[in-house]
Formats: sequence, structure tokens, C-alpha cells
Amino acid sequence: MGGHAGKVKPPRRSIVVSATPEKVASISARLAELWPDAHVELDHHNAYELLVATILAAQSSDRQINTITPALFARYPNAAALAAADPAELEPMIFSSGFYRMKAKSLLGMARAVVEKFGGEIPQTMEQLVQLPGVGRKTANVVLGSVFGVNEGIVVDLHVARVAPRLGLTAETDPVKIERDLMAVVPRADWSMFAHRLIWHGRRVCFPSEPDCEHCGLAPLCPSAFAAPALPNARARLAKAKPKPKPVAKPKAKAKTSKPKRR
Repeated sequence: MGGHAGKVKPPRRSIVVSATPEKVASISARLAELWPDAHVELDHHNAYELLVATILAAQSSDRQINTITPALFARYPNAAALAAADPAELEPMIFSSGFYRMKAKSLLGMARAVVEKFGGEIPQTMEQLVQLPGVGRKTANVVLGSVFGVNEGIVVDLHVARVAPRLGLTAETDPVKIERDLMAVVPRADWSMFAHRLIWHGRRVCFPSEPDCEHCGLAPLCPSAFAAPALPNARARLAKAKPKPKPVAKPKAKAKTSKPKRR
């Protein structure tokens, strides 16, 4: 679940939006066949743990966060314990997640707000969750859908923001607008699982620069299948375009000339 979507760069070729109810139903059914057990891949046992892990996962990977949270949850098992944490002790524990100072501030602010406003219990509505420091709509959707079974919206992370346009489900690059488009065509009862399965597909098949279209179960439904992907960054484009320098020939050694003998 790592990585806030932000605005994603549009693909090199134009997107053909073809999100008819029939097509979306076919994509959803195929995703269910491909990834029947899809779920959030941040290790957790309750809403508090998933909320903490999701905040930490920004600009990081779920795998990395799962190496941090066991010790973190052992030291701070609930919001009340985290609210009383010393930043000097908390920051080293989350250092490897990146942006650790900012994340520590968000975690402490979130925990204190949960204790002060909600009696130490993680709130169960979108309106209340987004009031917490460090919690945006994406994070709230993760907790609501995965812990409370509430389909309030659709999680749009980097994978969803990449795969949904490729499938022709949206032409937007802004996460809020992508979510709006998906909510309009995906049945509400499927919002949470649709996002999980799309994320799994993005992580395992529909890679950023080299999607595995040859082995993709969605290829027959995908207008972008087998399209040449854009190079991942400007440096790669430059490296491809720039001709390799020709090897410089070493100068030949001058032939030795014998000096005339003196008579």
C-alpha cells in the first residue's frame, strides 16, 4: 500500500477511455479470478496498527514497513501508548521508512487526536478519520475497507493510478479524480476488493516501465496491452538517445631510429 499516488505522468500514447458497465464487470470478474485472496499487504491485527502502518508506508514499500512495525507495536501497542511516546525514541524506530521526522510528527499527532477526541479508539467514518494528522482520504479508505468493511471510497495508490488509465477506466492523473471516475463505474460493494486486486495486479504483472502483457490475464480487455511503454525517466531517455562514443585509437609508437655511428 506504499506510496502516495500524487499526479502520475500520462503515458506516451493517448488514453482511450472505455469504461462501460459491461467492460468494468468483465475486468472486475477477471481480477477476482486472478487475485481471489488480494488484501492489504501491511501486517496488522487491528485498526490502530493498520493506521500506523499506512502512515509509515508513504514513500516506502509495504515490505519495508513490515520489518519496522513488530518492534514498534510491541513498544506502543495502542494509541494511548503512542501518544505518550518521546520523539527521540520513536524516530530511530521508524528511521528506515524514510522522512522519519515528518512521519513521527504525524504519528504522534494522530495518536494524541485519537486519545483526546475519540477516547483512544480509531474512528470508523471518513469524516472523522481525515481529521487526524497525517491521515488523508487514501489512508482512511485503507482502514475503513480493510478493517471495518466500509466501502466509503476506492484506494488510489501509485499502482491504481497507473493501471486504471492503462485499462481505459480513466484519463485522469490526479488521485481524487481517478477515484471519482472509478467510483462512478465500479459497484460500491466491490470498491475495497477492486482496489486490492488492482494493486496486486500492478505489483505482480502491470509493472511501471515493462508491463508483462504476454502473461496478463487482463490483456484481452486492455486497450494498452502490448503498447510500447514510455521510458521511466529522462536519464534513461538520454542514455538511449545518446550514441556511444567510439573508442579512441591509441597512437602508434614511433619507430626507433638508429643514430649514425661516429667515425
